Amino acid sequence: MELIMSAKNRSSQGKFACSPKNKTDIFLTGGRVLNVYSGELLKINVAIKQDRIWYVGPSSHVVSEDTQVLDVGNKVLVPGYIDPHFHPWFVYNPVSFGEEACRLGTTTLFCDNLIFYMLMGGRLFERFMDSLSEMPIKFFWFCRAVPQTPMLTEDELFSFENLERLLNNPLVQSLGEITRWQELLKGNQKIMDMIRLTKKLGKRVDGHTAGAKHEDLNVISRSGVESCHESINAKEALERLRLGFYVILRESSLRPDLSDLLRIVTENKVLTDRIMLTTDASSPLFYEECGATNHVLEIAIKEGIDPIMAYRMVTINPAVYFGMDHEVGGIAPGRYADILALKDLVHPTPEIVISKGRIIAEHSNLLEPFPWEGWEAFFPTASFSGRNWSAKGHLFQIASPEKSIRFPTIKLINPVITRIEWVAFIMKDGLLDLDGEEGFCFLALINRDGKWVTNGIIQGFGIVEGLASSFNTATEILAIGRKPEAMSAAVNRVLEINGGIVAIEDGRVAYEFPLPLGGVMSDLSIRHLAHKDMELREFLSKRGYPYHDPLYTFIFLPNDFLPDARINYRGIVDIRNDEVLWERRDLENSR
Repeated sequence: MELIMSAKNRSSQGKFACSPKNKTDIFLTGGRVLNVYSGELLKINVAIKQDRIWYVGPSSHVVSEDTQVLDVGNKVLVPGYIDPHFHPWFVYNPVSFGEEACRLGTTTLFCDNLIFYMLMGGRLFERFMDSLSEMPIKFFWFCRAVPQTPMLTEDELFSFENLERLLNNPLVQSLGEITRWQELLKGNQKIMDMIRLTKKLGKRVDGHTAGAKHEDLNVISRSGVESCHESINAKEALERLRLGFYVILRESSLRPDLSDLLRIVTENKVLTDRIMLTTDASSPLFYEECGATNHVLEIAIKEGIDPIMAYRMVTINPAVYFGMDHEVGGIAPGRYADILALKDLVHPTPEIVISKGRIIAEHSNLLEPFPWEGWEAFFPTASFSGRNWSAKGHLFQIASPEKSIRFPTIKLINPVITRIEWVAFIMKDGLLDLDGEEGFCFLALINRDGKWVTNGIIQGFGIVEGLASSFNTATEILAIGRKPEAMSAAVNRVLEINGGIVAIEDGRVAYEFPLPLGGVMSDLSIRHLAHKDMELREFLSKRGYPYHDPLYTFIFLPNDFLPDARINYRGIVDIRNDEVLWERRDLENSR
């Protein structure tokens, strides 16, 4: 590294009288430091001892013969970036994403525990958090009050007692995101009790208020929710900000809206202390092509946001929100030594990344992989299904003694939003017949242990013979196709590889994306996953899938909070009216 030299090779330093107490490990000199507390750029030195910032100022008295000196002349030093709202299970895993984000300057992530908690339970998840705390990047977590989809074991897993224990863990910094905001309007006692407990512990309550109107937002705010990342335009963002919410503005592969959202600053001239930026949960291809927090900073600066204000949105603002500004978010004594060396403020991709006092990356390249060999302890290879079973074609068929039936089909409007469309279908030998019906596929959500199935029909997805995906918020197996035998073959292949996305055509595997970590995540790098992501898009696009990101369709089809129709444990559900339109089937004796 051309910028690094030992102190004893710097003749200008002379003899070193540094006391053992003040002996430091890294000394950065010659650069300008962005002080996010005062909004100034200051030409001062920074010294690091172990994982903390030891000294900030004009002196070099803390340099010893063993200090590693970085001459960062003409560089700007800024705090490591913080993403305040991230889902580290979007086919990538926390380690693979951590490597990608950290090399680009993100040194702290506040992460969703949902999938890990559902698959591991509370105590194993706590051990998982502890293991990840050894990473060069810092992982903190938000604890879900409820799942995103109905579960047979929901009352037990998400009990007050289990969540109370989790919220008391110092690595958990907030309760959230509360997707079932309609329950707050009803005064749901359990969620309200969880909010009160969270407040008592001095932690935050993160919201998800997509679709909430002004009157709803008043109730949600009164209930204790403090932030929202779901604004879809500048008007919604401004409304939430005016009602006292912290507003997290998003640029993601699903919704690349940040340029519009930032109009609340560029046009409305609002204060920015309660505004943060995130990439939320974006596809691997997005991170490979665009970057992470450095990318949202580029957009903000391009849109005319004052650079110092933009950097505050991804450093001190989230640190203050989580009550952790004494630990992260700024370059000051006692804080974690998370420091980025930039060419200048308009180029937010760092030339050097220091995280926890260690030089992690240079010119966007990791100096070494993150240390991790722990997946088998948390996602054992043989743990995907608890039963030895296989799917048969009849699982995907819809039976009725009538000659024809009207069925509540799920029509895709975009990758995640759906509409209910009742369609009349002919029955053939007691089974719903799709022959001659264009644009429709059978749809099913199958319990990964083969104990139940919800049958449905989807339109607007394209036409596939048989496709199965264990990547979804239910952590079950989603199947789509025109041919029940091909659908069963796809499901059985998913079972065989312990989770993933599989397509069957002409009796063979036409596409396969293994996800061996709980059936939801891969152990591959972001670069490899971006390639698989692109392969999936191309495969489905050729078969009529009309949208840009099928992973979002898979992840959201079983949820319980986006309009209009969903397929989940309850059945085919009208979300707006909370009505089951077609019930699931239990398969206790299925083998």
